[in-house]
Amino acid sequence: MKLTPADIQRQTFSPRFRGFDPDEVRTFLAAVAEEMAGLQREKDHVAQQLGHLELIVNASEDIRETARREAETIVKQADLQGDRLLELAQNRAHEVERGILELRGHRSSLRTDIRAIITRLTRLLDLQEEAEVEDNLRFLKRREEASGQ
Repeated sequence: MKLTPADIQRQTFSPRFRGFDPDEVRTFLAAVAEEMAGLQREKDHVAQQLGHLELIVNASEDIRETARREAETIVKQADLQGDRLLELAQNRAHEVERGILELRGHRSSLRTDIRAIITRLTRLLDLQEEAEVEDNLRFLKRREEASGQ
């Protein structure tokens, strides 16, 4: 049975022979009722504070959970971006390697072409020198023929 301060103040007792002094009993019951009312107010205040603290704890747990989810999202995004950047860098490296290989092929081809040109020019120079020698010989031969006549 749950008693309230009002229950204590309204409580009456039947008189008995050689019983207690009714005024003393009433005074004591009033003091007990007042103390109980104070305890009830304190209990209500503590319950209110507890409710407030529970709200704060729940809010902080919500904030913590939201922050944790956001952190996970940020980490996942950073991982994805890192993977994309790595893939881009690897693709670029492959492109550079292909470019280098192409340039090496062009260099080799150019060397071959330059050697062929040099060979042709050398032959042309040789042919020109031979033609000059023959031309000089013909000139000298005509001069001798012209002076011998």
